[in-house]
Amino acid sequence: MNIQANDYEVKSIRKITLLSIIPVLLAVSLVSCKSRLQEKPEDELWKKALKICKNNIILDSHNDWPHRHFLFPGDISKKWARSDFDLPRAKKGGLNAVLSVVFASSSLGVEEGRGRIDSLIRIISYYTKTYPDKFAPALNPDDIKNNYKNNLLSLPLCLENGTPIGDDLGYLEYLKNQGIVYITISYDKANQISDSSYDTIRKWDGLSPFGLEVIKEMNRLGIMIDISHSTDSAVFQTLQHSKAPIIASHSSCRHFTPGYERNISDTLIKVIEDKNGVVMINFGSFCLDSVCVKNCNYLFDWYDSTGISMHSEEGIDFTLKYKETHKINSDAKTVADHIEHVIKLAGIDHVGMGSDYNGMGLSHPSDLPDVSGYPVLVFELLKRGYTEEDINKILSENFLRVWNNVIEVADSLNKSSSI
Repeated sequence: MNIQANDYEVKSIRKITLLSIIPVLLAVSLVSCKSRLQEKPEDELWKKALKICKNNIILDSHNDWPHRHFLFPGDISKKWARSDFDLPRAKKGGLNAVLSVVFASSSLGVEEGRGRIDSLIRIISYYTKTYPDKFAPALNPDDIKNNYKNNLLSLPLCLENGTPIGDDLGYLEYLKNQGIVYITISYDKANQISDSSYDTIRKWDGLSPFGLEVIKEMNRLGIMIDISHSTDSAVFQTLQHSKAPIIASHSSCRHFTPGYERNISDTLIKVIEDKNGVVMINFGSFCLDSVCVKNCNYLFDWYDSTGISMHSEEGIDFTLKYKETHKINSDAKTVADHIEHVIKLAGIDHVGMGSDYNGMGLSHPSDLPDVSGYPVLVFELLKRGYTEEDINKILSENFLRVWNNVIEVADSLNKSSSI
């Protein structure tokens, strides 16, 4: 039987149908709006990250580009494929000051080490002299700020490994006069100054008697003391005897890598804070993630046992093959985790960035491959709620404060000794 609905019934059916559809349409609309709302803030945060990196000083306290240049000569004034650092990528990432590492291998004797230091200093000074419109030296924080205003990339010098000092305190003054602003007192082996966290032999149970004299003289000269690579005992003793704050120029948090002494313990982070120092987080995945630490240590042992450099074609090929089945790359989120951990323990004034670019082989974070990547990290910090003021402290202000403090202590010590 064919039953035709009257107008009332038709209107009722349409009304019911419309009422049943509205919640569905509303739900779809809300999901769509939520999606757009989620996308919009992230897009705005990325733009803000780029703006922060463009408008504020970014200082990286540890980059091994001079040693890479020594091994594989290139040109940092233009794109340099064999390096994590060059001027075009520095500009892209907003980098304004790069602590340029003069590296002296523990395998070199004192005289040979000093020769290597002079060679690397010449490499750095070549760029500041040849391209004065692009690069500039920096001996203090005021130089960094003035270079920034003049759109120049600062290339302050630092020494990694105090072995070439030998037993001559006078050589420290030579280093100061050459522009060295901090010294990493040990590297992979115990030396005449300090034990190394990488060395199973604890020759001094911390600092040597001569090491105590080195600390005193570095304080007088206004050279920052860097305890990255030193043992816990050496760090505690340095903190005890130094009249100036100290730095960890490229170290991360042991909290995430239990048993890995190369990183800084929670206790030491708090003591460094007590002395007004700063912990500069290493971007190398071998310092960020326990799995990466294990796998990268295997690679480092392989390089040592074979005598093959991580930077050589053979070393790179072996690493690339190994990483197909083993994790050796972390990410920016993990770097931010380390930064946050220091902040939770010591506050926002005691953390910064010491990437270790050109010293980490292929273990860079997957989304921080080179010096163009600082906005990625800033973006991650913005997502976690950090303000631009907080981020500026991380990017440069904390390190510059400590540097100024070290200079002030030196001025005070020299004035008191002249009275």
